[in-house]
Amino acid sequence: MKFPKKNIDITAYYDEVKVLLGDNECAIFIDTNIISQLYRLNDEARLDFYKWVVSCGDRFHIPVWVIHEYSDKIYKKQTSDYLSELSKIKTCSKELCNISTFVKGYVGESLLQGSAYQGEVQKLKDDIDDAIDSLQKIGTAINNNINKHQQTVHNEIVKHLECRVLNSDIYSIVANSENIYRQRSIHRISPGYLDGKKEENCAGDYIIWMEILQFCKNKNIKKAILITRDMKSDFTYFPSNQIIACGRLAKETESIRLAKNSLVYEFYTHTQSDKFYVIDFKTFVKIYAQQYTQLALSFQLATAEEEKEKAETEKLESIQIEDLNIEHKNTELHKGEKGAEINNAIQQVNYLGIAIADEQYDDEANIGYMDEYITQLKTYNWYIQNPAIDELTKLQKIDIQDTIENRSSIFVLGRNLVQAAEGSSGNAIMFMENIHKYIRYWDDVFKKSLIDGMLFEVFFDSKGQIRPKEFKAQFFENIITNIKYLNLASPYDFINEKILGVNSRFVPTVGDDKQYSFEFTIGLDGKTIKLECNGEDISETFKRSWDVNFASSDNIQGALSMYYGILSTNIQVLGIDEELKEVKYIEEPWDLPF
Repeated sequence: MKFPKKNIDITAYYDEVKVLLGDNECAIFIDTNIISQLYRLNDEARLDFYKWVVSCGDRFHIPVWVIHEYSDKIYKKQTSDYLSELSKIKTCSKELCNISTFVKGYVGESLLQGSAYQGEVQKLKDDIDDAIDSLQKIGTAINNNINKHQQTVHNEIVKHLECRVLNSDIYSIVANSENIYRQRSIHRISPGYLDGKKEENCAGDYIIWMEILQFCKNKNIKKAILITRDMKSDFTYFPSNQIIACGRLAKETESIRLAKNSLVYEFYTHTQSDKFYVIDFKTFVKIYAQQYTQLALSFQLATAEEEKEKAETEKLESIQIEDLNIEHKNTELHKGEKGAEINNAIQQVNYLGIAIADEQYDDEANIGYMDEYITQLKTYNWYIQNPAIDELTKLQKIDIQDTIENRSSIFVLGRNLVQAAEGSSGNAIMFMENIHKYIRYWDDVFKKSLIDGMLFEVFFDSKGQIRPKEFKAQFFENIITNIKYLNLASPYDFINEKILGVNSRFVPTVGDDKQYSFEFTIGLDGKTIKLECNGEDISETFKRSWDVNFASSDNIQGALSMYYGILSTNIQVLGIDEELKEVKYIEEPWDLPF
């Protein structure tokens, strides 16, 4: 058994999980709460999920005990419990009816002074009646169809998922579980040792785990992922030091939980492999948000209420932490060589230096028009970001002066919108897909500031330096497509000026029809040895310090597009044998400490 990890790079972890989710040799299992989540997704989102299941082929599996637990809800007619929020409509209607008589009898002119109802007592009373009537209509419409809807969801589940159920002998597992589970609980062996006090189904997690282990052992499966919505502390843990790719300390809303080492080791004892992961549904949605947009949007809406209170607390904490980080970075960045870099950046004509090196940008200072939105986007929390972006899309024309402060604010907003979309914020993804619609009434100078910020974020980091390996180009093609509708005179001059100033690595120019020919050199073991682009060796930009897949060979153009910020139509790939299923990064040797 290995020691638990205290340090983890979240970006690298997501990359590794994404590769495994698409790995034909990786088995995928779901927990019972994923079935219940389907009831909380809208029609389009469920369709997205089923499309993903189909894409998994025969790698997607459902433990029998999951069906047993779900069936219990069906027998007891309790699937409406999955939609408890809908019952609140009826409750709210009753409560409003109960207080309306008192309110209408009590409210007079003196209470309405200075309000929208000043001199309009009767209008207030009419509005109360209208509100009650509207709630009752909504409640009736939903109640009349809720049973039919639940039946529809159940039928879909049966149609798409019944063929994915394992054929485990759960009766043998249950028969042998009582003493084994009790001993495991006493010794705090994952999973489920915290469920011992439950009156029913206390060994449920253990039974599902035994199904997974037996299946993987019998089928000689060396890689497996369990997707759940309940990352319990008896089988997952928080590594204490979590960072993002750029080296920034992860905020609480970005942090992840990993499977406890005892689980991974038990998987190893059955399969001779330690490639077992537990991921939550939120991580799954993040990874596939761009591919399955409706799933991402619906999931965020479905979980918004349960995250609301938590998000408000995290918003305050994250802003305070950000202030401390900015203060610390400002101190450090004015020392030595880094200070010189920032002083050079401040000489920019179009935007302030603190927008170019935006880790220094103090959105709390309110020097620019968009700073309030930037503050909310910096929380890295869907449930704060989404409402902020929703408000942003309603702005239409922005009536502000053309100052370097306002341009810089909009530039940094563009950077943060890309960051939020990369973080799978549903509203940010919608914004990136329809940029031209949301800013069509803005003055051209501000349209260009937003686009400049977005493109700069793709290629440059928070210090204003070129990114050393992959670019943040997941939404690059969306940006380029939307620019065509903005009719800007020179939309690419700023980013290309910055790119042409880079001589430390390969960077493509933006907005032209230049073709890029990528040639891979693959070793006999199937690993990438060298990568060239248009004859230039760009291997240094394509390295990882572990053996990991880059992309499936049939999607290599799309993967290179998002990695290097080049339109996929401008990419040609050479050196990939038809029999090669997966393209790997170049494996970079570890630096030894001696």
